[in-house]
Amino acid sequence: MLHMLFRMMPAPVKRLISMSSRQRWHETRASLWVLPAIYIFIAVLLSIISFWIEFSLRPGWTLLSAFTTEYSLTQTMYSTMLSGVLTLNAFTFNSMLMVLTNMSNQFTPRVLLNFISNRRTQHAIGIFNLCFFYLLIVFFFLDSSISQYTVFPIAGVLATAFSVLNFILFINHATKWMQPPSITTDMKKQSEERILNTLYYDLEKYRADNPDHLSLSYLPQKQQEKAQKVACETSGYLQIIDFGKLIQEAQKDGIVLQLHCSIGDFLLPDLTLFSYWKTEETPVEEIDEQKYRRMLFLGDRQNEIQDLSFGVQKLKDIAVKAVSNDEPGTLKDTLYQLIDLLLSIAKVTSFTPYLSDGENTLRVVMKQEYFSDYLYTAFGHISVYVKNDPVLTNMLLETLVLLARSLPQDKKPICWSYGQVVAQSFAEKFAYEFEQRSFYTHLRTLSVEARDPQTFQKLVQEFIEKGTLPASYGEGKGS
Repeated sequence: MLHMLFRMMPAPVKRLISMSSRQRWHETRASLWVLPAIYIFIAVLLSIISFWIEFSLRPGWTLLSAFTTEYSLTQTMYSTMLSGVLTLNAFTFNSMLMVLTNMSNQFTPRVLLNFISNRRTQHAIGIFNLCFFYLLIVFFFLDSSISQYTVFPIAGVLATAFSVLNFILFINHATKWMQPPSITTDMKKQSEERILNTLYYDLEKYRADNPDHLSLSYLPQKQQEKAQKVACETSGYLQIIDFGKLIQEAQKDGIVLQLHCSIGDFLLPDLTLFSYWKTEETPVEEIDEQKYRRMLFLGDRQNEIQDLSFGVQKLKDIAVKAVSNDEPGTLKDTLYQLIDLLLSIAKVTSFTPYLSDGENTLRVVMKQEYFSDYLYTAFGHISVYVKNDPVLTNMLLETLVLLARSLPQDKKPICWSYGQVVAQSFAEKFAYEFEQRSFYTHLRTLSVEARDPQTFQKLVQEFIEKGTLPASYGEGKGS
């Protein structure tokens, strides 16, 4: 019965149900309709309170007589203020959408989504709705049998003034937000909040630091032929995996699962979704495979609720656009935000594919991921675009140096290896000695951080033979 009810639910509802409470909270906060709906509810409450004060306490007879207006004037005021606020709202959002559309063409279409999910944007939209719906409801409260009003005129003028003030603040917010540094910073912060926080609390606590100490850890390595494979039924992006419930049900059924896909992968019908092994702990003969399918939610697009690489990819898209549009300043800002996000990923995620239950028994084996995968996602496409520009190549190497200095020692060689690839991909000659010195210094710093001076000397000799660096650098110039 519950299974049938779940299948009848709309896809967005099923996706919310598949999330943990923390993920559901972040997703709800990012939705455009939630905060404006709260403001509309507040508008209804305020209008009811105004109605009660106006018709129950009748302050116009004894107090604030200077603000008392007749019915006809009050009705005229409200009709004018309603049309004014509505026109203001329409003009504001029409202009903003036009500007954002142009910006999405200049940078990435995801800019529009990030602007809409920004909390200050949602508060501004909510306040517009509050003022409009308050004026609308009170307008219908006006009664021709009541000759004078006091609260309604005052409240209407205050609501209109509040809407105009909100308009000014919203224009100021939108103007500042549309600067490239603000866009990249906001995208990075949203990625950290929605990805890293949810993963840290919902996934990392299940990761096993040493899988050799886990019970049943031998199964994925030695019993591949005994695995029961479960295929995907529909196509789409793998958006969410309910890891907590997956481990809980696997423990209850006494099985070990191995995922054959990662969050963000696009799947087609009949591709293997996961496989599982029965153990001596398995209490039942038949495993409800459909139950486990429902814990892996597929959708028509990628999102960053659990997808670490998607947050990196969004910033990478802006960096590539900045190179194409010849905007080195925007590229530099984006690269800084990229390495900040990569550093956060490195600190939060252990990259161990083994998940265990509360009894230290292996239950889920994820698809293996490495920090180098995220580094390639961030800089792979960018390095192709900057290989003919010595200034941008040095900028990318400088970014890798900053990242290497902040990473733990076991991940520094990854930056050094990627720095070698970027340097060897450089296909032009340096026009200025300063560019040569910067190129040499960045590579030397990366090699020092990775504690690999021998490879650095070989690399310098290679560049001397190619003519990228003069022979004097083989003698340690610039050290």
